Amino acid sequence: MQAAAFKDKQKGIPDNKKGVDDPAYENITLTFRNRDQPKGSHSSPKKQGEPFSDSAQAPDWLHRAITCLYILLVLLCIILLVWILVKNSEMSQDLLKLKSDLQNVSISAQQCQEEQMQGWSKVKQNITVIQKSISAVMSKVQTCNKKLETLPADIDQIKTQLDKISEKLQNIQTESKLGLGEVEPWIWP
Repeated sequence: MQAAAFKDKQKGIPDNKKGVDDPAYENITLTFRNRDQPKGSHSSPKKQGEPFSDSAQAPDWLHRAITCLYILLVLLCIILLVWILVKNSEMSQDLLKLKSDLQNVSISAQQCQEEQMQGWSKVKQNITVIQKSISAVMSKVQTCNKKLETLPADIDQIKTQLDKISEKLQNIQTESKLGLGEVEPWIWP
C-alpha cells in the first residue's frame, strides 16, 4: 500500500484525490485540540500543506494520574524493601541467637562427651583391676585345689601315723600296767 502511494505521488496525483477510485483506501481526517487552546474551543482543521503530528496528545490529568501511579509504585517498592530489610534484620538476629544456642549445645555436648570418655576410661581401669584380682583369686583357688587333691593322701598318712601312735600308747599302757619298766618319752616322727 505504501509502495503504491509512493508511485502515485511520483506520477503527480494529489493525496486528496487518490482514494476516490481505490476501494482499499479510506480517507480519515482527525482533529486534535491544541494544548494552548481552552477546553471549549475547537481548533480549525489543518491546511493541506501542514504535516500531522505523529501521535495524539493525552490530556494533562492522564499524565498526572500515571505519574501519581508511578510514584505510588515506587513508594510501595520502597516500603516493601524496608519491610524486607527489617524482616531480614530480625531474621539475622534470630539466626545469631540460634547460632549462639547451637554453640552452647555443642560445648555442652563436648563436655558430656569428655566426661563420658573419662568415665569409660575409669570403667576400663576398674575392669582391668578386677580382671587382675580375679586372675589372682583363680590362681589361689587352683593352688588350693592342688593342695586339696593331695589332702586325702595326707589324711591317709596322718591316719596311719595316728594308728602307729595309738599302738605305741597301748603298748606303753599295757607295759605300765604290768610294771615292766619306765615309760620313755615319745618323739614325733
